[in-house]
Amino acid sequence: MRTFLFCLLLTTFARANFSTVVPERSYADPPTGDFISNGFITPLDQEMKNFYIHNADGAIEVQLTPNAEVGLQTRVQRGGFETRKIEFKMGSKKFSYTLPRELYIKRTFQDADAVKKYLEGNFKPIFDGKFYTSPIPDHLPTEKEPWISGKFLKENGRFMDVQIVDKVVQIGTQGHDGQHRFTGLLSQKDIKPFVQQAFVHGHIKGDVFHARQVFLRMLEDPNVQDDSKLRRFLFIGDSISGNYDQALRSALKGKLNIYHPPTNCGPVSKGIQNIVQWLGPYDQPRHCWDVISFNFGHWDSKNTKEKYQSDLGVVISELKKTKAKLIFVTTTPIPRGYPAPTTPSEPDRATGRAQKTMAKFINPWALEVIARHPEIKICDQHALISNEPFYTTWRAKAGSHQKGKANPHGDLHLPGLLAQPIGRQLGRLVLDSLGREKEPLSPHNLSDRDLIRKRPATSGMNPADFVDLLTNNSRLRKHNRP
Repeated sequence: MRTFLFCLLLTTFARANFSTVVPERSYADPPTGDFISNGFITPLDQEMKNFYIHNADGAIEVQLTPNAEVGLQTRVQRGGFETRKIEFKMGSKKFSYTLPRELYIKRTFQDADAVKKYLEGNFKPIFDGKFYTSPIPDHLPTEKEPWISGKFLKENGRFMDVQIVDKVVQIGTQGHDGQHRFTGLLSQKDIKPFVQQAFVHGHIKGDVFHARQVFLRMLEDPNVQDDSKLRRFLFIGDSISGNYDQALRSALKGKLNIYHPPTNCGPVSKGIQNIVQWLGPYDQPRHCWDVISFNFGHWDSKNTKEKYQSDLGVVISELKKTKAKLIFVTTTPIPRGYPAPTTPSEPDRATGRAQKTMAKFINPWALEVIARHPEIKICDQHALISNEPFYTTWRAKAGSHQKGKANPHGDLHLPGLLAQPIGRQLGRLVLDSLGREKEPLSPHNLSDRDLIRKRPATSGMNPADFVDLLTNNSRLRKHNRP
């Protein structure tokens, strides 16, 4: 009995019961032996040798090991590896990092068995590699030294070509959200509280995560301050929100500080996993939210009613903690170039990306949940697109790509002119929710050439009617719900 209690205490000390602390793994590969967690950063000490990450577990204390490496986690734009430049935007804010000419890649295996399977597979491509900015020796894996490392040569589709002595092997380096990890590109002084998300790799003892590697992802530019005279607005959504990003920012230019999480927010299950990080330290000065809009839909097109509604309720409970004005955005329709609706394979399960999936399943399910929270306003983008004549051609002819050939009328995404009305529709409701009903939206930035240039998806458009849709408050409010 004493032995059992001792083992129990030892196990408890070795690792706290944090649900977000998981073995590091990627795809079907075995874990590397480390644990990983992530969350937005708040300070623990002034030197930032210790800090907290905040996520669904609450606050986890992070302590850097003596030789901890600090790196950057981000996507790399097309051509970036050739030019050794990392550049990206977050709203109107730009980030730029220069990579060294020589880069190295290392991938650690879980154990000897994983090494054996890799070698027996004749060096088939593997995932979960990391970039290193300092030279590391060429190394082929052995049972006693279970890692592989070498010099980066070039991108090769989803993988990287890596030179190891006289061999060229393929190692994938994309991880969370398709981002790459660059070890050693940053230093401890680059760790900033409140404006970054940290991915920590290492081991946990008790309640403390001992990190030997930290990768930083920017949530906000630490060198750019909000306009203190303006209130703060966060909009959460998938690639559709990326489509109307420009139109929304244009409509609210000079009126609000505007943010979007640095990711495609995907399905509602991703919302549960990441909502704490996306909201950030909203209880701190300068980081509170005045308005938050949110949507989960297209990625949930095969979800069940029970799971979707349960998960959406969890996300809403976190959103309400911010005390912000909340706006739910309905999911935009799927045009008729997609497959016709089918009979569900099981009760209360949506039938995938087919016509009327959003009208029959996702939006009604969501609105049932929203009805329990009458303080949440509704931006009904689905209704606007379904009823306004501007979208007639797109509704009828846009569809999925077939046999590698793009549909000239587009797909379910709404870029360019197609995104302008829904971006301004949301912008109108944001101002209205703040009691600024009499305040006009900022002017659209479309030129006459934009309005008259012919596009398949907007063929038949009446430019005068379209401009009225963009500027007429009554039309923009028509489909919104109080």
